[in-house]
Amino acid sequence: MLFQIYDYYRDVYFGEKGQDLIEYALLLALIVAVGVLIYQASGLKESLMTIFTNANKVASTAASVSNGTGSNG
Repeated sequence: MLFQIYDYYRDVYFGEKGQDLIEYALLLALIVAVGVLIYQASGLKESLMTIFTNANKVASTAASVSNGTGSNG
């Protein structure tokens, strides 16, 4: 019975089950790092800020018109 307990804990702590998880985490970190570099270097930040600012203005205008507080044109 002692050998069964030893084998169980040896497999849990020294097995290769967690190796795939670590590899996927490292791959994800690499992909995120490349994405951040592309995001910063390509000027994508300014374009996205412009898109969301315009979308916010449109949504605010639509909300004020639907509430009756805005102008009808």
